[in-house]
Amino acid sequence: MAPTPLWPIDSVTAAPVAPVIDDNAFEWCAIQASQGIQTRGQARGCVVDWDSETGRTIHLIMESTRRLERIRWVPSPCWRYALLGVLLAGCWQATTVHFNYGGNWTGLFCTGEACRVPPELAAGTYIFKGAPGFDGQYYRFVAHDPWLQKGWSKYQDGPRLRYRRILVPGLAWLLAAGQFRYIDAAYISVILLSVFFGIYWLSCYAVFHGRSPAWGLGFLLIPGTLTSIDRLAVDIALVALCSGLVWYAKRDSPVGIFLVLVLAGLARETGLLLTAAVCLHALWNRRWRQAPIYATAALPTVLWYGFVVTHAVAAHPSRGGLVPRWFFQYPLAGIVMKLFQPEHYQLGPLLAGAFQALDAIALCGLLLALGLAAWGLRKGGWDQEQWATLAFIALALAVSTPDFWRNVYGYGRPLSPLVFLVGLRALSGGSLWALAPILMMDLRVAAQWAPQLRGVLRGIL
Repeated sequence: MAPTPLWPIDSVTAAPVAPVIDDNAFEWCAIQASQGIQTRGQARGCVVDWDSETGRTIHLIMESTRRLERIRWVPSPCWRYALLGVLLAGCWQATTVHFNYGGNWTGLFCTGEACRVPPELAAGTYIFKGAPGFDGQYYRFVAHDPWLQKGWSKYQDGPRLRYRRILVPGLAWLLAAGQFRYIDAAYISVILLSVFFGIYWLSCYAVFHGRSPAWGLGFLLIPGTLTSIDRLAVDIALVALCSGLVWYAKRDSPVGIFLVLVLAGLARETGLLLTAAVCLHALWNRRWRQAPIYATAALPTVLWYGFVVTHAVAAHPSRGGLVPRWFFQYPLAGIVMKLFQPEHYQLGPLLAGAFQALDAIALCGLLLALGLAAWGLRKGGWDQEQWATLAFIALALAVSTPDFWRNVYGYGRPLSPLVFLVGLRALSGGSLWALAPILMMDLRVAAQWAPQLRGVLRGIL
C-alpha cells in the first residue's frame, strides 16, 4: 500500500502539489523527520512557525514528493549514533575492567589506599595501592547513602561539597530502587545514560545546522566526558545537560529548557550558571514573565542545598561553603602562573618533560578556548548559547590559585561546558579551529589513559 501523500492533492491533475522549498524550512523538516515527528506543515502543506521570537513564518514546500517521502521514512540517525557512543564507552570500561582491574568494576571508581572506605563497601572494593584516589570514590559513597542516614559523612573529604552534587548518585540510587547490591551497577549505568543523551542532543544540534549526525560522537572527546568514563566523576551529567540546553534552545522548547535547568543545578554548582544565562537571555529580550519562571528551576537545588547544610558538616574549610576559597584571590592570574610553575613528576627526565609539555599544551588549549569564546561574543545575537558561554568565561577568569590548574583531570571537568560551547561553533558555520581547545586538552587526557592502554595491550598480546 502506497504511503498517503503529505501534500494537498491538486483537484485537476490529481498530483501532489510540490513547489520549491526554502533551504531553512527543508532543514527544519529534516530535523523533525529525523526524530520521528510529523509536523503540522508536513501533514497539510500549510504554514509553520519558524521563528517564534520574530513571528516570521515559513511555508513547508518541498522540491518533490519523492524527496519528502525520503525524509519521512528515514530512521532516526541521532538515536543510532547515541547508542553507538554508549557501546563504545561501555566496551572500553568493560575492557579496562577485565584487563586492569581483574574483573572488579569498582576499579572504575578509582578508590585510593588513602581513602577510608565504609566497612559495608570495603570487602568488594578495588583499592589503588599508594594512591589518594579520585572523586568518583566519594560519589559512590553518596549513591549508597543519599539521605545521610548511615553516618558515612566521616568517610568523605568534603561531605557538603559531594552531597550537593546529588544528580548522578541520586539517580543511581533511584535506578537501583535503593538496593545496596545494585547501586554500583546503576551508577555506571547513569554515566552511560549521560553519554547517550549528550550524544543524542548534540547529533540533533548538528543536523539542525546541516551537519551529519555523526558529529554527535564528538561528545565523547569533551574532557569532562572522558574523565567521567574513566573515573566515574559526575561532571559528564552537566556537559550532557549543556548539550540538551543548546538543542532545546534551538527548538524553542521552554519545557525542555526548564527541565534541563532543574537538573543542571543538582549535577554540580556550576550548573546554576546555565540558569543564570537563560534568565539573563529572557531579560535581555524583555520576556519579563519568562525570566522568573526559569529562575524557579533553581528551587529544587536550593532546597537540596538546605537539606545538605542541615545534615552534613564541612570536613575542610575549602570545601564547606558554596563558593570555594580558590575564587577571586588572583583573578586572571592563576592559569598564567601555573604555566610558569610546571608540575613535578616522579618520573625519568624525558617522561617527566613530556608530561609537563602536555600540561602546558592543555593549559594553552584552555586559554585558546577563552580567547575564541570572547571573540565569538563580538558578533552579537546573544542567544542562550552566548549567555552560557559568557557565564563560563566568568567562571574561568574567577578561578584564582595555581593549584586549581595542576591537571586537566582537575580544571578540565568544571570547565568542560566552556570548551563544549566553543566547539559548537564548528557545527554552526564557524571555523574548525573551534575544536582545537578540545583536542589540545585531550592530548593530556590520553597520556593519563596510557597505563590502562598498556595494560589492555599486555593482556591481549
